[in-house]
Amino acid sequence: MRVTMQNLYTNNVHSMQNTTAAVARLNQMLSTGMSILRPSDDPIGTVRVMASQRDLASVEQYVKNIDSLSTSMDRAETYLSGMVDLQQRMRELSVATNNSSLSEEDRAAYALEMEELLKSMVDMVNAKDDVGNSLFSGNSVDKVTVGTDAAGRYVYQGDSKQREVQTSASSWMTANVTAEAFLFSNASQDLLNQTLDYVAVLKDPSLAPGDPAFQAVSVDMQTALNDTLDSINSAITEMGGKQNSLSLAKGSHEEMVLFNKQVIGETQELDYAKATAEFNVKLTSLKVTQQTFVQISQLTLFNNL
Repeated sequence: MRVTMQNLYTNNVHSMQNTTAAVARLNQMLSTGMSILRPSDDPIGTVRVMASQRDLASVEQYVKNIDSLSTSMDRAETYLSGMVDLQQRMRELSVATNNSSLSEEDRAAYALEMEELLKSMVDMVNAKDDVGNSLFSGNSVDKVTVGTDAAGRYVYQGDSKQREVQTSASSWMTANVTAEAFLFSNASQDLLNQTLDYVAVLKDPSLAPGDPAFQAVSVDMQTALNDTLDSINSAITEMGGKQNSLSLAKGSHEEMVLFNKQVIGETQELDYAKATAEFNVKLTSLKVTQQTFVQISQLTLFNNL
């Protein structure tokens, strides 16, 4: 087979182009730390990396959802626990004021403290989160949970809906508890309005412990306290159970995050020692090819004249 100068020239050009491309590719791999720069480098590995990246993004979102939900529950639980403390003091006052030896002035003084406790209770029921959303108004987060009507009675202004947050591919968890559920759905009159009635009785100079009208309101006050305490304690207990579940779910998700990152790393991260050695070999080969090309390109008949 006859080899012409054109053949030698073309072969050397192709060799330099291929070697230059290989050097550039290895240099990019070394600078990025990745062994897969395009799908054609490793089709199977690319599919594995893409699947792991999708799973990683989903799991990381579940972790964010859990963190946000846990924070919201912590805030709600803090306010609910504060309501329990207020009601414990209300109970002490309702027992102390059911005493016939108290003077009218004594009952009036207790009534003032009961009013302050009621205001604090309403403030806690109307609590908001860090972005101004009402905690206990259901999905009506832009509304004040409890307001007053024209007669000055307390009314629930939210709705009964509960928000759900996805915590895994197949799991959702209720994100909130409504004041309607723990305050306004008891068999007795809601505690807020019952406290209003009891304060009115304490301030009424014509009524005193032992009077049937006083005793009726006093008994209703105790019943409302008992019912509300049971409802709120039940809500707190339920939140505690949810927090435990969230903690377990988050731990499982964090393990999956590490696993997916490991798969991605093992599949596409570069073996620097191997790549560096290959880069040096290709670079040396390129230099030799370039030197050879220069010599061949200068070979003409005129060199032999």
